[in-house]
Amino acid sequence: MANNVITKTLKKLYRYKIALLFIALWAHVSLLNLFFVSYTGPVFLWQENSEPLTIQVHFLIALLTTLFYLSVSKIRQVNAIKTVKVTDKFWLVCSVVLLLSIGSLVF
Repeated sequence: MANNVITKTLKKLYRYKIALLFIALWAHVSLLNLFFVSYTGPVFLWQENSEPLTIQVHFLIALLTTLFYLSVSKIRQVNAIKTVKVTDKFWLVCSVVLLLSIGSLVF
């Protein structure tokens, strides 16, 4: 009985996995930027984290990462069909592009 309920719940969540991924990424980036730990203890940056520019940057980081996930998923589907062979070098380039895009937003 419990296994059936869990399976149904997971199927419902699977329909919204991209939206949930975006929300999880946005929350993750926002929480990481919310505080830092100093020698005297945690310092919360409430005011800086609630500025519109900061929220937009967090939104953009989550959006880019979600789009990157969608594109990699689509490339993996094409690779599974074997219409186009995707090599390891391509995946390495994708990883570097992701790192550079996030780095350009941070710096």
